[in-house]
Formats: sequence, structure tokens, C-alpha cells
Amino acid sequence: MNYGYNQNCKGWNESKKQELLDTLAKELPLNIGWTAGGVSPYLELDGAYGGVRIRKITHLAEEDRKQLVERADKIYWMVMA
Repeated sequence: MNYGYNQNCKGWNESKKQELLDTLAKELPLNIGWTAGGVSPYLELDGAYGGVRIRKITHLAEEDRKQLVERADKIYWMVMA
């Protein structure tokens, strides 16, 4: 499972995607859990879905995943405003 932002998201600004990636990397607790393969969640820029994605969140506890997404959304709107 992954979560992220691209041209299909309301408020998306292509010129701010690197800033979004950098801010997410600085502000998100990406070491909150480990996937079955031993990899913690990580950020991806312009991968399979384009834009900025948080990858490998499938095996996080539901509450951890929910909090991660909520924080990411707040950061998204802060950067894209």
C-alpha cells in the first residue's frame, strides 16, 4: 500500500513537488514501523504513480498509518498553499 500526491490531487503544484518531498522527509516519522520485508516506509518521487508517494505502509498498524496520512496531508496543504 502507498499514499501520495500527484496531478490528480486538488491543489497540486508541479513546481513544488521537490519541496513537498523534502518537507515530508523532514517532518514524517518514517521509522514508525517495519514491513514484512524489513523495510520501513519511504518516500518516492516520480515513481510508478508520478508525484510524491509514501511507500511500504501496508504493514503499519492501522492507527500508525492513519496518523502518518493525517500528518502528510497537513504538510501537503502547507507546502502547496
